[in-house]
Amino acid sequence: MDTSKTVEKFKKFLSRLSDKDELKFLGWLKNNIDDLVNEARDTSGNENDVILDCLRDDIRQSLPQNAVSATENIQTPTIGMNSDCDPATTVHVDAFLYDEETVDDLCDEGKMSRNYCQKCGSHDVKPLTFITHSASVPQIKYIYQYLLPELRGKTIVDVGSRTGAVLYGGYLFSNAEKMIGIEIDVSFCELQQRILDKYKMTDRVQILHKDVLDCTAVIKKADIIVLNNVFEFFMPKEIQERIWNYLYDTLKKSGTIIVTVPSIEDTISPLQTKVDLEKWVKKIDTSATLPQANLLLYGDEHHEDSDLENIFVYKVL
Repeated sequence: MDTSKTVEKFKKFLSRLSDKDELKFLGWLKNNIDDLVNEARDTSGNENDVILDCLRDDIRQSLPQNAVSATENIQTPTIGMNSDCDPATTVHVDAFLYDEETVDDLCDEGKMSRNYCQKCGSHDVKPLTFITHSASVPQIKYIYQYLLPELRGKTIVDVGSRTGAVLYGGYLFSNAEKMIGIEIDVSFCELQQRILDKYKMTDRVQILHKDVLDCTAVIKKADIIVLNNVFEFFMPKEIQERIWNYLYDTLKKSGTIIVTVPSIEDTISPLQTKVDLEKWVKKIDTSATLPQANLLLYGDEHHEDSDLENIFVYKVL
């Protein structure tokens, strides 16, 4: 937006007023400026929510219900927090595309189920395991509106950007100068690029169809690195170990912020890496932000299904 033109129009408007009316108007403006700013912010926020809903619908139309691309290689973890997942009873539900209300609607329509029958034809049922590989809309808003500092002039790098959820959120809910998505799957790269082109986000968002191990220059320059469920379901143990060692060696710029789901501690605990967390990063306590964020994003300070506490923030020492 060219604010200089707006200022000139404002001055021209004032010049048309009598001295008495100008003083009255400026007095009114001074007394109501806070309400006007808040109203403008609310309007902008509503518009951004509409854009986000539209692009989510576009992506849903482009992918199967499990949001797994035809070229993607999903692997059942053999170690770590999700190693007990049974492929037969695990459902991939993308949290960015399908919120709880949408999932409920799909279940009501018979297009999805939350349970499976242990004995065919009986009522002996157990809940299915739902796994998401994307941040939910509340998580995205929480990251940009509560967890991260002022982002003007900053670069955000999302490792394993997939459908682009974190990138679209950064464009709509932050003033970050640049968002870069690193994605190894060609189908998701093409999908993200199509969405960016359609919604005119290419001025600040870039997609790299690359392996993160080939993105050293980008990683080193990043101010914010996002790692959301990024390796566990997509790579064998030895590759995960190699990537974490690479990140440990590469992410050395002091003050760089790392946002992860789950925590780095939980992620690397079953791996054999050289990562020394105490020498590498400082974990940021974000607990004080949760009640207000839950209230505004979920309508309840202690929302039982909140996924905000699953996000962890670190700062490189």
